[in-house]
Amino acid sequence: MPWNDQSGGNQGGGGQGPWGGGPRRPWGQPPRQPQQPQGGGPDLEDMLRQWRERFGMGSGSGGGKTGGGRSPISWPIIVGVIAVGWLLTGVYAVDEGERAVVSRLGVYNRTVGPGVHVRMPNPLEASQVINVTGQRVEGIGFTARGETISDNPEESLMITGDRNIVEIHFRIYYNIKDVSDFVYNVRDPISRDDEPGAVRQIAESAMREVIGGRNLEPIITTDRGAVELAVEQLMQQVLDEYETGVQVLQVELLRAAAPSAVIEAFNDVVNARQDAETAINNANRETATIVNQAQGYKEQTVREATGEAQRFNAVYAEYRAAPQVTRDRLYLETMERVYQRGNLIILDQRGGAVPYLPLDGMIRRNATTGDAQ
Repeated sequence: MPWNDQSGGNQGGGGQGPWGGGPRRPWGQPPRQPQQPQGGGPDLEDMLRQWRERFGMGSGSGGGKTGGGRSPISWPIIVGVIAVGWLLTGVYAVDEGERAVVSRLGVYNRTVGPGVHVRMPNPLEASQVINVTGQRVEGIGFTARGETISDNPEESLMITGDRNIVEIHFRIYYNIKDVSDFVYNVRDPISRDDEPGAVRQIAESAMREVIGGRNLEPIITTDRGAVELAVEQLMQQVLDEYETGVQVLQVELLRAAAPSAVIEAFNDVVNARQDAETAINNANRETATIVNQAQGYKEQTVREATGEAQRFNAVYAEYRAAPQVTRDRLYLETMERVYQRGNLIILDQRGGAVPYLPLDGMIRRNATTGDAQ
């Protein structure tokens, strides 16, 4: 068998080599395998063809219908829907108690009240709706989680004018009086995500200034109302200077006391001061009583002496007018004062009768009176 005969001895080999194998490459190389397409993903050309057919962009026949039998979507319709949706972004509603500020290309343009309004669509104009009548509350110095209230030392601890430390918890109530100032003049007027806003920072600063100008004892006892009023006035003054558009309604002082770590020692000091004030008040009261009594005695003595002097002057005037009569009157009045408590019997020697004198009874009566005295 010739070496170049590739038919082989096997007639059914179908063009195999001389050794009964299939067709071989020179030098014993294996035959080439047919190449398979790599990757299992969809073909990009097939996807583009499907999209063209879906939106009526294909060139197939069938009266403008795609191979699937669906009608194509018109591009003008799509553009019209998008245009209507864009125009509807300019329609907005404002509820009662709210105001809306409208900005044109980022610049404040106008303020509108309740109702349904139309503006230029985004992004030509933008609107922001703000509740201006609702009361807003900020609690400072503490953290409230449900019914649990915990102290926040970074906000609550303040230094008084007499160099003491006081723990202050208070609330502020406010609303919005100028919505445009509230939105555009202050970056963050309201606290968000544990970040203090401008109103909260101004309230804390005002409270620290007021507390720093007063002593500790009046703050926790008698000056609580004065502290609230002073903080409210100072807050409103600062907020107006910054043109924040905020109106302070009330400042409520919830707690004003010494810190918990020194509360017992502070209570001892307060009790000692109260005891000292009580003793001073008692002494002042007794002093006032004695002074009043002395003043009354003085006035009484002066009045009596003045009366005696006036009486003497009157008697002397009568004596100068009628000396003998005045002597007899003075004698009789003197005898009356001397003998008014004694048992006397006066006998007129000019009478002819001899009176009976119960000497025994008079002696016994005088003895009894002496023993009683």
